[in-house]
Amino acid sequence: MDIGFIGGGEVADAIMDRLREVGHRLHHHSNAHACGPLRAFAERCDVVMMLLPDARAVERALFADDGLAAAMPNGGLLIDLSSLSPERAASNAARIADLGGQLVDAPVGTGAQGYRIDLGGSDAACAWAESLLRVFTSTVERAGGPGTGQRARLARSAGRTAGWIGDDPDGLHRLLRLMAFDEADCALSAG
Repeated sequence: MDIGFIGGGEVADAIMDRLREVGHRLHHHSNAHACGPLRAFAERCDVVMMLLPDARAVERALFADDGLAAAMPNGGLLIDLSSLSPERAASNAARIADLGGQLVDAPVGTGAQGYRIDLGGSDAACAWAESLLRVFTSTVERAGGPGTGQRARLARSAGRTAGWIGDDPDGLHRLLRLMAFDEADCALSAG
C-alpha cells in the first residue's frame, strides 16, 4: 500500500520505519507549510498520515487551496496523529466528510509499552485506520466518533497531571474534577 506521511521528528521516523518494515511504500513530506505540493503528494497515496506540531499546521495541510482535501479520492482516508482540541478534530472530520473523504483523529501518546493511540472517527474509517496503526503499536483503543480520540487523550493526560491512580481507567472522573469550579472560589474571584 502507498502511504503518505506528513511530519517529522523521532516519533514520525519510528512510525515510518515500522510501516516500511512490513512492506508498505512510504512517501514522506516533512514540510506542511509548503502546501502547494501536498495535492500532488496525496494523489500518489492510498492513505495519508499526519503528525504535525499544531492545529494551524493541520489546517494548512488539509484545507489550503492545494492541500490534502483538494486531492482526496472519494472515500479516501486521512489519519491525523497530531494533538488537537476535540472540537477542532471533529470539525476537520466533518469538513473532510463533506468532501467525500474520511478522517480519524488518532493522537499518538507514549505509555509503558510504547506508543498509545486513542482513535476517534466513523466505524468504517476507524476499522481501516486501526489495521495500519496496529503495525506500530498494540495499544489502539477506539474512543468513539470524530473528536473522541482527542478527548480520550486529554482525559488520560489530566489523570497523569493530577497524579491520581485508581479505578477510573478512561480518566473521565479526573478530567471532570479538574474542570469543576468551586463555588467559593468563584465568589471570591467575583469580588
